Amino acid sequence: MRRGIGIVLIGLGVFLAVLGILLKVTVVPAVAKAPLSPGEDTGGVTQTNQSGVAAKLFDPATLTERQDVALKAIRYTRGDVPASQTEEALSQDLAIYDTFQRVEDEAGVVVTADTARFAFNRVTSELNNCCGANLDGENVEMSGIVPLKFPMFTQQQTYPYFDSSLNRGVDAVFQSEEEIEGLPVYKFLVVVEPTQVGTLEVPGELVGSPLPSYVAPRYYSVNLTLYVEPTTGAIIKGESDQLQTLRGPDGTDQLTIIDAVIGTDPDEVTTGVDTYKPLAALINLLNNTAPLVAIIAGLILLVIGILLVAVRGRRGTGYHAAA
Repeated sequence: MRRGIGIVLIGLGVFLAVLGILLKVTVVPAVAKAPLSPGEDTGGVTQTNQSGVAAKLFDPATLTERQDVALKAIRYTRGDVPASQTEEALSQDLAIYDTFQRVEDEAGVVVTADTARFAFNRVTSELNNCCGANLDGENVEMSGIVPLKFPMFTQQQTYPYFDSSLNRGVDAVFQSEEEIEGLPVYKFLVVVEPTQVGTLEVPGELVGSPLPSYVAPRYYSVNLTLYVEPTTGAIIKGESDQLQTLRGPDGTDQLTIIDAVIGTDPDEVTTGVDTYKPLAALINLLNNTAPLVAIIAGLILLVIGILLVAVRGRRGTGYHAAA
């Protein structure tokens, strides 16, 4: 009887130990990935909302500077699932997202608008220059991680975060562990010092030039704060303090195109917490708790089973020797 129970416990112990290992090395890698379509529950398109105020905003229609302008930024994102199923994308485990973002004032007048197509690894979030990746229809050599999310299992380190104004990765530096509405997050900071990103032809008088028109260098700087749920890499909250100026012939800032602080709406933050808290808990359960419990329980049952079989074997040997 004991021998039979021991054999059963050995089998069950091996099963649990193997299950724990499989959860870690097979199930979690299959689950812990960016979705091919981020808007599966919303008709294939997700919408994120931000708002803020521009202390200064240049109005190209009147060539005047507006002050304290309320702004709203809306981004739509759609996953191109057919493109992600091509041989090239599958071989590199890529997701392809198309995004459109517009920033408008309180009257609904569009201040800026841009489009992007990002191809990125579903685990590391590293950008890939395939599958039609572009910014505003132009092919750009992208590098770093996609600006829509951080890697799965984000670490407390510096990441090359892609900045679409500079067309390159810039350092997103880990700052601290924090908590948003009960959800643990990592805080990252991106700082871009004033950098020329192009030129703009304007009337000379706007930038201190005696010429009727002047091609002014356009400068961009930003302080971007991001709060990331580390298991999924989801950006729960962000705030951008951006400044764009035109410099005159003397090399100093003469005209402010935009000086604004824009951040994630509170309702959007709550939605993000409600979405990613259970998902992070599930992935952590599968990656940490469940495998550990299964392996420990399996080893305990395995040891008990071996002891039962061994004890029964010794007793059987002693009986025959006495006979």
